[in-house]
Amino acid sequence: MTTYVHPVSRSEYTAALDWARTSSKRIAEATSDPKEMPHGARYYLTNDLQSGFGVAHDGTLIGLFSTVKGRGEDMVQVAVTHKGATRLDCFDGFLPDYYKQFGFVETERVPNWTAGQPDVVFMAL
Repeated sequence: MTTYVHPVSRSEYTAALDWARTSSKRIAEATSDPKEMPHGARYYLTNDLQSGFGVAHDGTLIGLFSTVKGRGEDMVQVAVTHKGATRLDCFDGFLPDYYKQFGFVETERVPNWTAGQPDVVFMAL
């Protein structure tokens, strides 16, 4: 399956991410608040607006989400292969192992700024 994405504005992306976070507890737990998405990054959404991601100027993959089961792998592949994503950070749990399948390796780990929450894991290709 190949998933196509198109460039969108930050406001279009954050609206879709906000909707996805409201629709899915898992997405809400795995992504940052849309207000924290940086200005100046490149943002992409699928035509159905149910999946998307951003890529910061330094190649950091940000805010990848999908409400469509099974589409996440395609989204990571598109971000890495076609949109220049070379690193990311994520919360510890299932995400570090998930991203390892795409060639990402852990480069740093820091305690979460919120006590009792999972560590933040930094990864790079």
